[in-house]
Amino acid sequence: MKRVTVLLSAVLLTGLVTGTATAAPRPDWQACEPGSPVECATITVPIDYAHPETGMIDVAVARQRATGERQGTLVFMPGGPGDSGVSRLLRGNVVPAEVAERFDVVSFDPRGTNRSHPVTCDTDLVMNLPNVVPEAGARLADVRTYARALGDSCRAHTGPLLDHVDSVSVARDIDVLRAALGERKVTLYGRSYGTLAGQMYAENFPHRVRGIVLDSVFNHGLTSSTFITTQVAAGEDAFTAFADWCADDATCALHGQDVGQVYRDLWEKSVRGDLPVPPMALNQNTLNKFYGPDWAGLAEQLKGLTGARTTADTAPFPVGAFCADHRVRFSSQGEWLSLWRRQNAVAPTMRTHFAWTLVSLCSAWPAETPNPQHRTDADDAPPILVMNSLHDPATSHEWARDVHRQLDDSVLLTYDGAGHGVMNRTDCTRAVFTDYVLDRELPRPGTHCPAG
Repeated sequence: MKRVTVLLSAVLLTGLVTGTATAAPRPDWQACEPGSPVECATITVPIDYAHPETGMIDVAVARQRATGERQGTLVFMPGGPGDSGVSRLLRGNVVPAEVAERFDVVSFDPRGTNRSHPVTCDTDLVMNLPNVVPEAGARLADVRTYARALGDSCRAHTGPLLDHVDSVSVARDIDVLRAALGERKVTLYGRSYGTLAGQMYAENFPHRVRGIVLDSVFNHGLTSSTFITTQVAAGEDAFTAFADWCADDATCALHGQDVGQVYRDLWEKSVRGDLPVPPMALNQNTLNKFYGPDWAGLAEQLKGLTGARTTADTAPFPVGAFCADHRVRFSSQGEWLSLWRRQNAVAPTMRTHFAWTLVSLCSAWPAETPNPQHRTDADDAPPILVMNSLHDPATSHEWARDVHRQLDDSVLLTYDGAGHGVMNRTDCTRAVFTDYVLDRELPRPGTHCPAG
């Protein structure tokens, strides 16, 4: 009986995704927390949409109802991969008040993360990521041995979902959510890695899109080598913006010093093992400060970098989700080293980007890659709004320009400042977002918002 029930549910949900079903189970909304305006529920989706008999999982969803006359539903797609849309809503609405007045704002924890059947792996392996810095003695063979061991442990703890945590599957989950909400079309708002799910939704379900905002946009149309070199370049550009600020602002803790040389000296000490922070942790901690950006905090951090060992180098990262969207191949240690040197040439200060760890691990990840890199084909979707800062440490303005070219009739809004995430930066960026969501009014091509 249980198997029959699972199969019937799978047939229904598959019908919802392909457009053949006429009804969907409504979420059983309950208050997430006492007194909270945010409601929580789950939707049930197939692990494998092509083979729903594989089984089902529950995806956690959250909703904050429109505060005024309701116009529709906006689905927020969290970044990461690994961020929680449910937690984001619980911390406060993710859209301006004018939009929250007219739209139910709904979000979710993407499959394989947080409250949605998280991918679970061996704790000791997760907390001891391998060395991926060649000048610190890293070898590709060791990295690949680790990747296979980690992936095997993830499969043992997680099951078949490990092969289906790609962004197309997330987009299909969004469409199940759309149907469960009773909406014919939805407005989507994605940030960072969540913009990839948005692009995949536009590609697979263009006629169910009312509008899409891609904020700090991920470019899925790059080869592995171009992906990492352009991401490294974005980090280097962000460091340059930080260095320029520090040279001009006397409040900078490193004012009057060559901050690039300060970082390079720290990197060399870290490579030698003379710093309590490993090289990739130094890199990640520095890049993370550019997201705000928190330049003053970074200057203090670099100035006083002699304290306790950071945990950034051992923080769990959803490798499975990234590898499900990226096919990576290295034919040899020599090819891997060549790409490392290319990063160093592009970024003589930052040297690399913490995504290098992911790229290296994906080269031997023992799971499927259902959604390999490709340029987004969403010609039948309505015009899309792309937003990006000029100095983004993770999703570069170069990426945004390329994605804009991939999406017919899209418009790119450039924020002439630094940091990751654009919508809520200034009155200008909020106004562009609000006009588009409420009235589907796009800014003029080439529009810029001044740095705030």
